[in-house]
Amino acid sequence: MDWDVLYRESLPPWEVGSVSPELNRIVDEWHFSKGTVLDLGCGTGADAVFLAQRGFDVTAVDFSPTAVERARTRAQNAAANVCFVLEDVFRFGLHAGVFDLVYDSSFYQFVRNWELSRLLDLLWRVTKPGSYYVCIIKTASQSPALELPPVSEEDLRSELGRLFELVQIREFTFDARVVRKTFSGVSAVMRRPVPTSTIKT
Repeated sequence: MDWDVLYRESLPPWEVGSVSPELNRIVDEWHFSKGTVLDLGCGTGADAVFLAQRGFDVTAVDFSPTAVERARTRAQNAAANVCFVLEDVFRFGLHAGVFDLVYDSSFYQFVRNWELSRLLDLLWRVTKPGSYYVCIIKTASQSPALELPPVSEEDLRSELGRLFELVQIREFTFDARVVRKTFSGVSAVMRRPVPTSTIKT
């Protein structure tokens, strides 16, 4: 699939056109420390800009030149400081370092059926004990050509649970005003476990 063509022709069906209300809710509810964030597959950057405006140090990666160009324009117009990177996410993860929070809006859902091992390796490299992983999964049909298998709580636990503990899962629905679509899905907040120290008595 040529992702850049999808962005050049129009907004791809998974794009909300504005910041995800579910991400907004999670940030408001969880009060994460204002550390470093990696946005996997940032698209046109609405969520990355939002996170930067909320005080996070954001690095956002996407493979589509058109998407990254639009994202940089969005950030400039919003006076938001975001480091946008045009690169394959998996290659980027080899040298990216670690982050306090990884944000994933549908990236896991797109790659899990054929690149799950690579995704787990990526997430291992870019997180540390105590890092959070916020995953948003769309469950409503995006388009016939981009129909994705549903992701269940059991899938999250069996696949991503190899690295993270699931601390919250929630179903959501919202109406996107920009693209006039209804989006429904599941959000998960996960955390890489912190090893408990052994106390000798």
